[in-house]
Amino acid sequence: MEPEVREAYSSGLLDAQKARQIAYFCQHYPRTMNPCEFEKARDILIEHAGTNVATTATVRALIRRLEHLYGTGDGPPPGEDSGRNELFVSTTWHGRVVIKGEFDAVTGARLRHLLSPLAAPRPEVNGVKDDRPASKRNADAFDQLLQFVEAAGLVPVEGGVKPHVTVTASINDLTNNTAVKELFANSPELGYATEPWAGPLSIDAARMLACDCQVTRILLDEHGVLLAHGQTRRTASREQRRALAVRDGGCAFPGCSTPPAWADAHHLHHWVDGGDTDLDNLVLLCGHHHRLMHHTEWEVEMTGERRPQFIPPASVDLFQAPIPGNRPDLVA
Repeated sequence: MEPEVREAYSSGLLDAQKARQIAYFCQHYPRTMNPCEFEKARDILIEHAGTNVATTATVRALIRRLEHLYGTGDGPPPGEDSGRNELFVSTTWHGRVVIKGEFDAVTGARLRHLLSPLAAPRPEVNGVKDDRPASKRNADAFDQLLQFVEAAGLVPVEGGVKPHVTVTASINDLTNNTAVKELFANSPELGYATEPWAGPLSIDAARMLACDCQVTRILLDEHGVLLAHGQTRRTASREQRRALAVRDGGCAFPGCSTPPAWADAHHLHHWVDGGDTDLDNLVLLCGHHHRLMHHTEWEVEMTGERRPQFIPPASVDLFQAPIPGNRPDLVA
């Protein structure tokens, strides 16, 4: 960072955002500026940004004005130069993914517009407000955006198939069915599943992904030799999802307002354990509550009226009293 910018920030004249704006300008100022003009422009920016009325938007506008005055006409200004775009995606030791990037103003605006409706706070339900901070809402929106892109099938083919998440797990790890475990007694139990990019995943995550997806069954013996290869199939049909949308009205978890299009079809009795893919064994859950069902002691079951109800863990309710799921007015 320029010494003058650092000094202005240290003295409290500039906040962190404005200091970063001016520091970036100092590193990427127009090539036609001579040293005297650059120093004058830097001082003007620091003085202007230090006033109480200045916002990051006004500082950005002043920088754009300087770039226009000293532009050579042989390319876009730095803020709109897509040639400087960068995106770094790396996997941590725990399998989490760190994303860091910088984009031109137009690409950034496109991303913000796509995320904005998905990152809006959930509507208040029964007086309970959405307590997620903006960073968590943006992360959830990004996850939802990726699911929309996958579902739309608009991404180019790679390796002969459209982009998808491929999870591999031992049948003995994936199922709780005693008969299946006895049938494949020699199959190893590793206690985890694997995904090419993410690496090891918990069995709970593998079972969650298998709830509402396309599944290809490939059986290998203990030496990794192919025994059988099944056709890809979808666990919940389009007609079933329409029926679930009418019955549940979206995520069925109490108090959740996630619409049907953003929800997964969760199996109450998992299909790999012999559960049927029918309406009485399916319930719509948003991504958050779907993970909750697979990674915690929460349970869901059907009532005699064929409506979902949720059983909290003892840590939430010592008596584990059932809680009725959301009930759309249409079928109330």
